[in-house]
Amino acid sequence: MSPIRIAAALMLCGVLALPGAARAQAQQVSIPTVTPDSPWALLKHQAPPATVTGVLSLPAHASGPVPAMVLKHGSGGMTGPTGDNIRKWAGILNGWGVATFIVDSFTPRGIAETGTNQGQLSSWADVADALAALKLLGADPRIDRTRIGIVGWSRGGGVVLQAALETVRKSVIADDLKFALHVVFYGPATTQYRDRATDRSPFLFLHGEADNYVPIGPTRELANWVQGMGSAVTFVGYPGANHDFDVETAYQGAAKKKASMQDYASAVETFGKCDLVVDITNGHVTRMDHQNDPKTTPDSVRLYIRSCMGHGANLGLNSDARADAVEKVHAFLRQYFHLAG
Repeated sequence: MSPIRIAAALMLCGVLALPGAARAQAQQVSIPTVTPDSPWALLKHQAPPATVTGVLSLPAHASGPVPAMVLKHGSGGMTGPTGDNIRKWAGILNGWGVATFIVDSFTPRGIAETGTNQGQLSSWADVADALAALKLLGADPRIDRTRIGIVGWSRGGGVVLQAALETVRKSVIADDLKFALHVVFYGPATTQYRDRATDRSPFLFLHGEADNYVPIGPTRELANWVQGMGSAVTFVGYPGANHDFDVETAYQGAAKKKASMQDYASAVETFGKCDLVVDITNGHVTRMDHQNDPKTTPDSVRLYIRSCMGHGANLGLNSDARADAVEKVHAFLRQYFHLAG
């Protein structure tokens, strides 16, 4: 689809009411994309075509091209508390004068959630969707193509990291369009994909130090690698905060409890004991189970991932961490998007 047709399609979409941003101009948008089952399927253009949906919301009284953020959900998708949380964040961002594009990778593919079975959909499908959303925004005259960022939660945080890899970006984007900044809420890095180059855009990481769903250590390590590749990196760890520390809806009743069965998800798959580093340029496993340059086969890697998978994690709101995260994200966007307020 040409840039002109993309922009026309965006502007012809129906206006919706977006919770938390009642005065924003919101539109339902179809996103042409693909569904790869691995990074190699995406890089080799061997993935079947697909169409997912997004909600594009322009800030009230927007005039001239505005900055924008692509919002990428986690394993809970866009239903339930985590979906409500993302819509709340969209409202906050709109209030700062930033357009938002919430991308739903699950519902159009008939998936409710992947927390209990990540094998339902490769996260590389989410990456393809995020880059396809970037392409759409870059062709929209209402959006400043030099100020398009991405924020992701949990699984979506991993998508944010993967979308910064230049080999991956160039497999979808034909020109120099890239995400201008990246915000990662408790993104997983027990499997790390590395590249010979990244987009070098700034990163903000926000992570609970007590997170036993997505442990903070590997994410810190990958953040250090991203910084070494040329990105300005800010990493914020919140003592005592669990996974989903910014999700208000689900855990208000248990918010004052340090440990509660109400906020323990026993069925979710966890990969905190895994350790895998992969060179995206050639598929070579450079580290597995803390051993450098191991001798591996595809079957041995699959068996290892099964062996290090567990179940169950604590989830819950930390009001202080959430409030600080709002301030940190605002300051980050003021710095790199040059927001007025």
